[in-house]
This record gives sequence, C-alpha cells and structure tokens, in this order.
Amino acid sequence: MQELFGVNVQEQGRGFYVALELLAIARGVLLFEPDLLLAPATSPVTYVRASHDLARRIAVGEDLPPETLASAVQGDAAYETLSALLSSLLVEVPGRRRTPRWFSSHFYPFVGELVHYDAVQRRGAPAIERYVFRDGGGWAYHVLRSDPLATRRAETRDGLALLIGDSGSPLGRVAAALHSHDSAAPTEFTDQSEAESDPRDADSPWPDLLRRGVHSLVTRTQVPRAKRTESLMHWVPYCLARHQLHLARRALGESAPMVLVDATREANPLRRRSQESLETFRWNIAGALTQRAAEHQRTALEAGAVEDAERWAKFAQPNANITKSPRAFFSETLAAVGALNSTSGRRHFTFKPPMLEALVGALLEPGDEVEFYRFCQRLYAELGVVVDDRTARTAGLTADIDAGVFALNAEAFKARLASVGLLTHYSDATSIIHGEPR
Repeated sequence: MQELFGVNVQEQGRGFYVALELLAIARGVLLFEPDLLLAPATSPVTYVRASHDLARRIAVGEDLPPETLASAVQGDAAYETLSALLSSLLVEVPGRRRTPRWFSSHFYPFVGELVHYDAVQRRGAPAIERYVFRDGGGWAYHVLRSDPLATRRAETRDGLALLIGDSGSPLGRVAAALHSHDSAAPTEFTDQSEAESDPRDADSPWPDLLRRGVHSLVTRTQVPRAKRTESLMHWVPYCLARHQLHLARRALGESAPMVLVDATREANPLRRRSQESLETFRWNIAGALTQRAAEHQRTALEAGAVEDAERWAKFAQPNANITKSPRAFFSETLAAVGALNSTSGRRHFTFKPPMLEALVGALLEPGDEVEFYRFCQRLYAELGVVVDDRTARTAGLTADIDAGVFALNAEAFKARLASVGLLTHYSDATSIIHGEPR
C-alpha cells in the first residue's frame, strides 16, 4: 500500500483523523523547536506528543481516581461544567453508533492548547502512542515540508503557527491547566513513518493542490481562527482521498477520475451517474491493490521464492481482505468531510457547507473573486469536478445526460454557495464567488 499510494491508508485513520494527526505533528514540532516547523524534508521529524488524557476522560464521563479529581478539579459543580464544555469540543465521527472511550475521542483544535496526539489505555493507565492515527497526517506534513516553493512554504509555516500556537484565551488556559494534570507525560518522538512518506508529485496533482490549498487557508487572516482550522480539517483529508483515487486509476491505466457533484435535492440522471462512479472508484482502489499484489507474486515466482509467491497470492485475489480497509478509507473520508451525501446507503458526490467553504477557500487566494462559471471551469480543470452544463459539454457528458439537468444543478450549486455567504448575485445577472463569507 505504501508502494502504491506513498502512504499507508487505512479505514481506522479515515476522515478528520488525517487533519488531527497533521496538526498534532505541527504543534509538536512547534513545542520541540519552533524553527523546525515545516523545515525542508531532509531527515525524520522530531516533535513533542501530548495526550490530553485527563480532559478527554472528563469529556466522555469516564471514572477518574479521586486523587486525580481532587488535584485537578475543585468541586462537583466545576466538574459538571468542565464535562459539559469539553464534551462539546469533541470531534464528531459520522456513522459512529455508540459513545466511544476517551482514547477514541479527540478534541476539535479550535485553539492550539487543545491540539493533542493519539493515546491508548495500557495496563490501566493512559499511554501516548498511535491508535486511530494511521500516517495520513504524517503524509500531509511531509507534503507541506517538501514544498519546492520556499516562499510559499515559509508563508504556510507562519500561518500554521498562528493556528496551532498558544492562544492565551480563556479556553486555552483551561485546556493548558487540565493538560498539566495528564497521567501520560509529554514525550519527544522521532517519526520514521512521516519520513518514509512519498508525496508522489510526479504521478498525482494532489500533493501540490494540498500545498496550495493549505497556504490559501492559513494565510486568510481576515477569517476567524476557528473557521480557518475548520477548513483545514476538511481540505486535508479530501486531498488525501482524491490522491489515493488518482494513483489507483493511474496504476490501472485509467484516465484521471471525473467526479460528478450533485447539488440538487431530487433524484436525477446526474445523481445516478454520480452514484455509479463512486462504486467504480471504490473498485478501482481494490483493483489497483490486487494488481500490485499479482505483480509481486509473478516476480516472486520468477525468482523461485515459492513461499513469498504463495503469500502474495492471497492478496492478489479479487476483493481480497487487504483491499477493504483502504477502499473504506476513501469513501468514509469523503463522507466525513461532507464530499458525499451520507456515510451509508445510496451515496453520491456532493459538497456540504463546511466542505464547500474549505473548497472555495483553498482554490481562491485571499481577497480573490471569480465569476461563477469560471470557478466551475477551474473545478473541472484542477480537481476533475463537474457541476455545471458548460463544463459538462466540455467533458462530453451531455451526450447521454441532458444539458438541462446540469443547468439545474448549476443553479442549485449557486444557491448553496450563496447560503454560506460565498456567492453574490449582481443586477447584471453576474454571480461572483469570493473566498471569505459575507
């Protein structure tokens, strides 16, 4: 999998966990040595890992030793207030059906003091180690620090430091106070997995789209800090999922994927095609993995390594177990960030409001504006996304889906943009998109 995608993508590390891991690494580097934040990728990165285990245990209502409560929280009323506050800060994981344990719960990083790494319960005590993080955030950090444009990398570093640095706010002070009572002490860690990540710039446009988008989002300083963080939380996982798909189709000799986004509320031919393409893309990922396994099997047979060939043969079977987790990473990541309509059932590509804000903010430089149809052209040219009738004609889609369907979809897409303050209609029937909500 590392060989195919440049990173180990697994279902457990899906969705927002990609961005949470990225921010935990960046925050850890800032605490270890600020000057090393996004330093060029010449050696493994070392950073400080913090658990925030006390606050996370309070947030989910887990029993705590009396001595821990006595030293950190004064009184039942204070505990209840803290519990209500902290539980409201937990990241929602779409599709989760039961209340998770503390180590499966992570804080939304609205302020730098809330950023934390992964942790688990070992022998009755919290321990800092990877649990749901699965290298996606390490890949994203490696992509950012290997940016060949030094000026852009420096501006991204400065913008990112503003988001993950100490806020000094009341919330930040509460988080810092609770962190000082954690059972698992912060530790320094050298991340070999991050160093082994491969951006695959020569094979995929998505590493550079990630860099451009992150730069645009973190330097948009007129937008509130929490909104910039929220956009990062959506854009970074989206880029990795699309990168995964692009490389899978490339390995199979297929063209770059074309994503049909349905913005309407009613079933239509565009939605059906979008549903079909989602299933095709999921099987592209499975097919690329089994094809790569079959190649290793042939190589092992030619070398006379029978045991190795037998091992690879299990992975080369259609729908082999090895394909299920990465296939789920793709669809569940897109569902989590709002690029699919739901986490289960009959699904199609769309853009829900937070993902839409991230998308526009990532594609437009701070202060830029663009006419609606030009923006749609950019979506198609840069991301392979089709929304409107003009782009659909260019892509050859109106041969079997009426252009009127795409025209209605374009109007629905305009309405979505306007509803989140990203599109303004003018009296001459011109519609202008801007990166900052109004």
